[in-house]
Amino acid sequence: MNEPAPGRKDLIEAFWLDYQLSCKVEVPGFAASALGHSRALADELAELVAGGIKRAHATLEHDFTADNDALPQPGEYLVVLDGRGRPRAIVRNTHVERRHFDEIDDAFAFEAGEGDLTLRWWLTAHRQDFAERAEREGFQVSERAVLVLEYFELVWPVR
Repeated sequence: MNEPAPGRKDLIEAFWLDYQLSCKVEVPGFAASALGHSRALADELAELVAGGIKRAHATLEHDFTADNDALPQPGEYLVVLDGRGRPRAIVRNTHVERRHFDEIDDAFAFEAGEGDLTLRWWLTAHRQDFAERAEREGFQVSERAVLVLEYFELVWPVR
């Protein structure tokens, strides 16, 4: 698997500083991460976020519990990295919720901004992705898997 490269701290901090100086805001903290589990997917999703098309993202709750990470919260900022670990965009969470996989609806699939923006496309792509990851990493996933849905707004770069 060609996992996304870790972000370079100097590039991420410079990107964050550019945002604060250009937008005249002072924000105390942020996280930085790629949204995909491969370099190609991270590149694709970062492009969709930077273009303002992708405004929501789903993560298996398992990803947070396996690493003992806190769930994201509204108001938190994320520097979205591409597959090479370069910062591409900054988003701010507007809403976070937990939902079972089989409860994903058309509205969420559209906000996720992937594929043809339909629920059918989203479900097909994510069933495959989650199943492959579960097999590779040795955990169980089902239609009742709990997802953490993050809705966000693009704050940088300004469109």
